[in-house]
Amino acid sequence: MSSLELEKINAAKAALEYVQDGMILGLGSGTTAREFIKLLAERVKKEKLNIIGVPSSFDTRILSHKLGLSIAEADEVDQIDLAIDGADVATKTGLLKGGGGALTREKVVAYAAKKFICIVDSSKVKERLEGKVVVEVVPFAYNTVMKELYKFSKKVGYRVADEKIGPIITDNGNFLLDVEMFVKDPKRTEIELKNIPGVVESGIFTKFDKVIVGTKDESRIL
Repeated sequence: MSSLELEKINAAKAALEYVQDGMILGLGSGTTAREFIKLLAERVKKEKLNIIGVPSSFDTRILSHKLGLSIAEADEVDQIDLAIDGADVATKTGLLKGGGGALTREKVVAYAAKKFICIVDSSKVKERLEGKVVVEVVPFAYNTVMKELYKFSKKVGYRVADEKIGPIITDNGNFLLDVEMFVKDPKRTEIELKNIPGVVESGIFTKFDKVIVGTKDESRIL
């Protein structure tokens, strides 16, 4: 097992301590979130916990079902007590998410939760919120949105699939645009991107309660 894999597991273990019987949990997507889901399923089975998971992607839904977790859609529950998800870049003031393309559902679940805890390995922690800002757009508007995004960065492109011709289609039937940029003011930029007509959501997350960083031996709070 590599050191990064161990860090992911330790971050997931630390997040599992916040889970209580009877909770409705938002379940994130990505490699670190998968480790949490696997550990959660083990604990639910061992302790016979009454837990309902709200998946943030088709991938998470399939994994949760496979592991025997009870799952529901966001519109089928009254509230989400706690959401656990990873990030591509993590700082104290903001997160960048969307490498796996599930950013919109991830944000809906995370922002709807009473508490949102982000779990990452040490490679994701940065001093500056910089990298690929993912923007989900309705297909009809992708060209006009791209023109607006050039005001934020000169490096803008739409994401294409590896095993199909053309663009990647999200779980919501939309396109993804990748914008390389330094996000100086996360909250302001998050709002500015969302206000562009045709934009469904961006991968800038500013609403979270804490970031747990996995280490080789245990974990720490960012």
